[in-house]
Amino acid sequence: FCTWEGGIFLFHILPITELFEINKTSEVFGTTISLLITLAKAYLFLFIPISTRWTLPRLRMDQLLNLGWKSLLPIAL
Repeated sequence: FCTWEGGIFLFHILPITELFEINKTSEVFGTTISLLITLAKAYLFLFIPISTRWTLPRLRMDQLLNLGWKSLLPIAL
């Protein structure tokens, strides 16, 4: 269940219509819920990386080199 297709297979195991006990006459409601869940997933997949990039500080190349030579290399030795 680690791929994009994993979510599709998950809904074959546990369909939305059975989760909310929707009968076959109200398939529009089930389709609407499925569409909203898909849009919420897309929003989260976009919002989390964007907010992480905005929040964490950016390191310049010289800062990364100093970190590697002065901190990480002595720890590794």
